Amino acid sequence: MFILGKTRALSELKAISQTRNIDRSSVSILCIDDQGLEYENIIRNHNFNIRVLNDIEDIKAVSDYPVVICDIKGVGKKFGSKYEGGHIIEEIKNSYPEKVVIAYTGQQFDATYNKFFSLADFTLTKDVDSDAWVTLLDQTIHRVVSPVEQWKRMRNFLLEKEVPIKIVFKLEQECSGLMIPDTI
Repeated sequence: MFILGKTRALSELKAISQTRNIDRSSVSILCIDDQGLEYENIIRNHNFNIRVLNDIEDIKAVSDYPVVICDIKGVGKKFGSKYEGGHIIEEIKNSYPEKVVIAYTGQQFDATYNKFFSLADFTLTKDVDSDAWVTLLDQTIHRVVSPVEQWKRMRNFLLEKEVPIKIVFKLEQECSGLMIPDTI
């Protein structure tokens, strides 16, 4: 493999993502909750681009949204799983592993649901305030638009899929070389 430019450490990419102002409205967010999202209007007033659906019938409904917020109880009925929203989260991660998923619920669940909560990138309870939502959505959008965060997620995905570490390393070096000018 031929690599253009110097190889760089992933840590050198941090300067790129931290200097950029992120437009909250540039990232579409989908919320799936049969009861609606309590802070939907407040979130919109903070300039987030959010759409709230009571449920989805097909996993393709999430395809246009880099961020998906999913309730656990009362959604996903068309999928026929007793795990409801947990099943939706699993399907999203299987079909669209690049998406950032936030699981949230107002209930407690038995240990069989732990698998679904661990698949989510973030987990919230429904009793959090609007400030917590705004903070979490800012972190989520950063994760979506930051080249460093995108690579970290891709690297973890490749390693989980048992891609040889040598190939992952070469990809990391190639990405670093493309993203950092030689003058640094």
